[in-house]
Amino acid sequence: MKETKKENRVKNREGKQPLSWFSGLLFSEDVYKRIGGYLCCGLLIFLLSWAIAYFFMGEGVLKNTLLVDKVFGIKGSSNIGAWWKTRLGENFKIFKWEFKTEDLFNTWGNILLVTVKNFLHHAVIALIFIFFLNRFKIGQFPLGLFYYLLYTILTGIVVGTNSYSYPPQGFTVLGALVTFLRFGLWVWFSYGLLIASSANWTWLKTSSFRDNSWQKSGRFWSWPVLHADEKEVLVFGLLFLLVSSFAEARLIVFYGQHLF
Repeated sequence: MKETKKENRVKNREGKQPLSWFSGLLFSEDVYKRIGGYLCCGLLIFLLSWAIAYFFMGEGVLKNTLLVDKVFGIKGSSNIGAWWKTRLGENFKIFKWEFKTEDLFNTWGNILLVTVKNFLHHAVIALIFIFFLNRFKIGQFPLGLFYYLLYTILTGIVVGTNSYSYPPQGFTVLGALVTFLRFGLWVWFSYGLLIASSANWTWLKTSSFRDNSWQKSGRFWSWPVLHADEKEVLVFGLLFLLVSSFAEARLIVFYGQHLF
């Protein structure tokens, strides 16, 4: 009984230590606890990197990088409205509301087109840097988690240095935080969900960086096993990615950047 009480005291003491608590979340078997760990640690790292970038780095240092640009570009079409105008006429009605055909389709047609391009961009990033890297694990760390750490730091620098191509709210560097909240936060959150849901998709693993003996855990091309909770998180991650792609597309079209 005495030994049991001592063990309980040790466990309780470890549970109260912040690092031990974070570690328990990050590497939990419960996917929702993993998400909590990623978000808690990620927000702290983001705020720290944002503060360093805001106070000590020059403005726009990460412009024209894939953190703000897109693999498939953001170019829309100036002919969508005219094409629909020839088919629907100058104006058209939906129930009792009447719209100008060319204006409506030039706006929303381009928003949908750019949304698809944005989503495909994020899908490529997720496929390579999340799903592929999560096939490898070092100790308890899936490699996709290292990418998430790097992405969080770089995103903090993007926001802190106002490296977005859109004008910041209020035209101040601090206003870039508002831009980040409009879509960047949801991209970051989506990546966290996708990493948490695929953290156990391990194909090769090793005990540490110093250990060169990689052990196979299943076949590379086999479809990873997903538990019910992990399936839900994966689906929600993709849905949030789609929503964030739409939110950014609205900004792109609003500022007319899809025409350049």
